[in-house]
Amino acid sequence: MAQTNLLLEEIRRLQETRESGVLFLTKLDQRVNISYREGVIQAATSNLDTYRIGAYMIREGFLSDADVPKVLADARREKILFGEAAVRRRFLAPAELADIVRRQAAELLKHAFQNFFVRDSFIKGLRSYYSPANINVAFVLLELSRSNMAPFDASPATVITLKTGEDLSGVPWLPKELCVLGELSRSTTIAALLESTGIEEQALRRILGVLDRLGILERVQHEQEDSAMPVGLAGTSALIKQTSFPFERLVPVVTNAMIGEKLEVIRNPSSFISEQFKTLKVRIREDVENPPQVMTISSPDQQDGKSLISANLGIALSMEPGRRTVIIDCDLRNPTLGKHLGVSAEPGLIQYLSNGQMPPYCYMRRMGNLFFLTSGGTSEHPIELLSLRKMKDLIEKLKVDFDTVILDAPPFSPIADARVVSGLGDGLIMVIRRGKTSLGSIENAFKILDQSKLLGVVFNDVKPMLFNTYFNRGYYQYGVDSRYLYSGNHKSRTTPKNYLDS
Repeated sequence: MAQTNLLLEEIRRLQETRESGVLFLTKLDQRVNISYREGVIQAATSNLDTYRIGAYMIREGFLSDADVPKVLADARREKILFGEAAVRRRFLAPAELADIVRRQAAELLKHAFQNFFVRDSFIKGLRSYYSPANINVAFVLLELSRSNMAPFDASPATVITLKTGEDLSGVPWLPKELCVLGELSRSTTIAALLESTGIEEQALRRILGVLDRLGILERVQHEQEDSAMPVGLAGTSALIKQTSFPFERLVPVVTNAMIGEKLEVIRNPSSFISEQFKTLKVRIREDVENPPQVMTISSPDQQDGKSLISANLGIALSMEPGRRTVIIDCDLRNPTLGKHLGVSAEPGLIQYLSNGQMPPYCYMRRMGNLFFLTSGGTSEHPIELLSLRKMKDLIEKLKVDFDTVILDAPPFSPIADARVVSGLGDGLIMVIRRGKTSLGSIENAFKILDQSKLLGVVFNDVKPMLFNTYFNRGYYQYGVDSRYLYSGNHKSRTTPKNYLDS
């Protein structure tokens, strides 16, 4: 235990002093090397075969055993890391690599703690990684707490709440954890949590055990053993009514996103392209008598760039002080919003629509002030999911908490999903790509869309004007991975389990 505390204090010290370099940990012939950049863990490596990046890729179905030597040869020839070589060969997407790198680093750290590794040395230096894990001390503490399966031991009538004032958005909470955290932002009981979250009691008590070990759970009062009140009602007179979910405090901030090259508003905020999106958001307000709160963005055909427009516009809107913006990927056949943002598809919209009674914020993440729900993957029955009453209720809930809601809809051709999604919004923006969108597709789309909702058309992949020669048109040359046709037949993989799946 003393060694564990010493190692934790060393990791905390390196973060507080913003050190850059490599921390070497050892136990007999085993080694774990932790790379830092300004106090944040970028990567973890080891001489243990189980924890190699390639082993993770094989277990999750991205690589076969026969693929590893090919990727390794590429990495050595190009003098790059194994993960980057696998991305270049298109075995997996950058966001999928980012998830693996972070999970591998977290599990290596847990291995070091659980097996009492000791500090060997720290060598200062600076190294850049293609896909950094970006793990802080809070993340390490969360993973260590999750590895302890001890449930929270208290009676159903115990009144509990979160300790006030702490920003908990710096770690990637699981949806069920986020659901419980949301309910705990006001005082409540275990019995009430069981009813409000719909989470099975064993899983709920494991989550509460994690929060308790992190030191963020507080018992408001002890259970009254002799009370004649029914279980779940004890102490209800002291409960405070929740008025609004604390989005900024709880919704996880993505710190390891592999942002797409075409997300110009983030990558180059002062560029000509970025200015066009700032102009677009102003035009929407100026040219429309009642600017819509819920905007649908679609296109006549696939590969017109509507997700790219959605992402850049959403980021531009979120940059305004005091404006809360959320974007939802409603394309459940060929989702691409996550690829542009550089995040994994799950959790997202499909999980929200398919699972129990958990509220939408459980499946949200955010980047700066932009909140988003990715697609959650692909669905074999997208129209049925998008037509659910729960989808309509989602929009109504988001209108209460967000100033702007952007729906990244599927194209109008060759499927009918876009008609369902556009019916949920107040306004519609159509994206037409120069030299790509056919006249027939445009005519067909305009025949079936609701003209009263049409805000205007965005022309994509346009040529620069004479005095805008620094405009790199390549950023708008939108394309789709050739492996993923518009059928939803994505490459299957094994989804890693977490401590609530056991």
